[in-house]
Amino acid sequence: MRTIDMDHTGNDKDFDRRRELRSFLMQCRTSLAPIELGLPLTTRRRVQGLRRGEVAELIGVTVDWYRAFESGRPVRVSPQFVARVGSALRLTPAQQMTLFRLSFLEMYRLFELIPVRT
Repeated sequence: MRTIDMDHTGNDKDFDRRRELRSFLMQCRTSLAPIELGLPLTTRRRVQGLRRGEVAELIGVTVDWYRAFESGRPVRVSPQFVARVGSALRLTPAQQMTLFRLSFLEMYRLFELIPVRT
């Protein structure tokens, strides 16, 4: 039986994390042009930026596996995989930190405990 980690309002924290991961990765994909990464141009694109298949190709996994990761399905990933995703999407160091925080529930929980200084 799976236990669900609820926050103080009764929301599933892991659901929130996975939803945030999906949004973050989609935003990162749409900010890149295929030509910037040396990918061939196609005549018609239904999406702005990179397609999931192009990201999957760049990091060396199947489209289905990357889709599962990006859509927030509960898949296990390694730090090496997350680093490859960050590299393929040309993330800044701050964006890479965000990607790692969102990719691992333990890091997500840890960052919730760190007070934000303004």
